[in-house]
Amino acid sequence: MKKPLRENRKPRLWGGMILGIAMGVAAWQFSQGQEVYIQAWLAHGLLHTAWVRTQASGHHVKPWPGANTWPLARLSVPHLNVDQIVLARAGEGMSAFALGHSDSSVLPGELGNSVLNAPHRDTFFSFLKRLKEGDTLVLESLGSGRWHYQVSLVRVVYRTETYWVQPSLNRRLTLVSCYPCTEGEDGRRFIVIAEEIERMA
Repeated sequence: MKKPLRENRKPRLWGGMILGIAMGVAAWQFSQGQEVYIQAWLAHGLLHTAWVRTQASGHHVKPWPGANTWPLARLSVPHLNVDQIVLARAGEGMSAFALGHSDSSVLPGELGNSVLNAPHRDTFFSFLKRLKEGDTLVLESLGSGRWHYQVSLVRVVYRTETYWVQPSLNRRLTLVSCYPCTEGEDGRRFIVIAEEIERMA
């Protein structure tokens, strides 16, 4: 009878150790002035959990209580080890740690130009400035399946240049962020345009 009792304690011991390590890392980062990365780490887990639950249930699942947004798609950049959730209602209290879909554009994965907004290019979205023409993006959408996109343009434009977010006859992703990402914003935007190349099974 004693052996099963000892075995039952192992998951609790491992769980406690993992929790302790996570709390230790979080405390160290906080002491180093890295609060934003702790928040990003926590939000990342909540967003991906909501995405999995949304896929499984077919219903909108909010990432946390009181949120007025939900996952629409998942965007990854394999060679940069990037995995991001795309949220609905980009302009209504969107998380600072997720891509936001612009309501004025088509849903991610649909035919047309889907505009995704990234709030801070030089923090959690630093991967944007590492993208180059020819890079491959993978989009997994709720209703349109999985798609491969290829970056066709990386450019800094002025806020008044709205041509890049206009509707398109082709399946396209347009990622938009502020530029430069500093306190003194000068009205420029950093954009990455990716065109569909194939649908994945």
